[in-house]
Amino acid sequence: MDDMADDVARRMSRLNSEFYRLQASSFSATRHNRWPGWDRCLSHLVGDRAAPWDAGGASLRVLDLAAGNLRFATFLARALPRRRIDYHAVDNCEDLMATAPDAVPSGRVAVATHKVDVVEALLDGDLPTRLATAGLGPELGRGFDLVVSFGFLHHVPGEAARQRLLQGLVAATHPGGLCCVSLWRFMSEPGLAERARATTAQALDALGLDAQDLGPGDYLLGWQRLPGVWRYCHSFGDAEVERLAGAVGDSARLLGNFSSDGRTSSLNRYLVFRRS
Repeated sequence: MDDMADDVARRMSRLNSEFYRLQASSFSATRHNRWPGWDRCLSHLVGDRAAPWDAGGASLRVLDLAAGNLRFATFLARALPRRRIDYHAVDNCEDLMATAPDAVPSGRVAVATHKVDVVEALLDGDLPTRLATAGLGPELGRGFDLVVSFGFLHHVPGEAARQRLLQGLVAATHPGGLCCVSLWRFMSEPGLAERARATTAQALDALGLDAQDLGPGDYLLGWQRLPGVWRYCHSFGDAEVERLAGAVGDSARLLGNFSSDGRTSSLNRYLVFRRS
């Protein structure tokens, strides 16, 4: 397993934090539609006859790590129109969470936001403590019915840190609950791959970095052709997906490992786990 040096990983973390702080509005404007893969993830939830999630009773308790503009909350509220939802959104960028649409029905969906720099916490080795300090301690103790992290693991530098994050997400899931993550595979699409190689070369030169500073599958992507604007992203290959799924061990059962999204329906790989 090849991992990025700690100083470079922290620089990538700061680069991404700055990107989202400065580009929150323009980024959010491109992130309102649901991803098709979400429907398939949700099918594992609503298809469980032993747990009628879209009915009365206790609220569905959800943790969304790196929630962005809360568009998954909007999707979930529409997909489960009869269900009360306690939704805990975690993100480092308050400006991005502030762009959340008004489509989340506040009378039925209670949204609580928590500011946590997840990547820095992973690099420091104290993610559970940071989450608890942000007000999630009692919730983590109970566990969530549904834990998701979509469009985020590609921002975590280093395979070991990505595995620790997935293990932490599974640990935050209540026994019998679901944990779902998406893994971006932009290098599987020729057009995106060509642009990724070009912008990475430009960014490395501009940032004074060497290609060897990055790990396998690591790239620096641009945004809307803006000069000097970069973000660190990792493209997941098949072998790493399998290692990541295996890192969960016996703590959860893998229910789904499928591709979806994008023009080829293969831009993201999804992993869906049932907590043991």
